[in-house]
Amino acid sequence: MALAALFPAARPTSATRRPAAAARVTPRTFDGLRLTARGRALLMLGSALFLLLAVLVSGRFSAEAGSQAPTGPATSSVVVQPGENLWEIARRIAPASDPRQVVTEIRSLNGLGSTPVIAGQSIVVPVFDTP
Repeated sequence: MALAALFPAARPTSATRRPAAAARVTPRTFDGLRLTARGRALLMLGSALFLLLAVLVSGRFSAEAGSQAPTGPATSSVVVQPGENLWEIARRIAPASDPRQVVTEIRSLNGLGSTPVIAGQSIVVPVFDTP
């Protein structure tokens, strides 16, 4: 006698069943890590929030840096003429001030130390109010 006749309503076993279409979809991998659709969405959301935070923080710091007023004395630029030295430049830009103090300030502004200036060299000098 045939088995079909003995068991007409036999159900297929789990080994003979085919998986449903949704169950056959395998999650994508990311460097060996299996991500589901929800995991990919969370990863994208987290990345977007991180980038937004980075943009906001960098904009805040650049706005603070641009709002600060420059500090220090007002300065101007002077080109050294042939035969001219710092003493003569100090007397020309601040005739009412002590030239020694002006020369010291010019050396400090330009980081000159004891080196002499050369004709054609552009140096930064303090601006003094003329009486």
